[in-house]
Amino acid sequence: MPKALELRKVKKLLKAYGIVYISGKGRHPKFYDLETRKSYPIKSHGKKTLVLPYALEDLIKKFDLPADVFEK
Repeated sequence: MPKALELRKVKKLLKAYGIVYISGKGRHPKFYDLETRKSYPIKSHGKKTLVLPYALEDLIKKFDLPADVFEK
């Protein structure tokens, strides 16, 4: 189970996999995969917002990422 990470670090890690952070439309910003058109909304209160472990696990499942992507 990955530990909580700051939002800015999560954005940087997911950018390498082609997943972008969109913060302009709707109530919550979201991570969006341009190829598969999958999205995952996430609560954000600035760049230092902590993304909790359950959300990191959901991101791994949703976008079919390697299990150790957030352990770097």
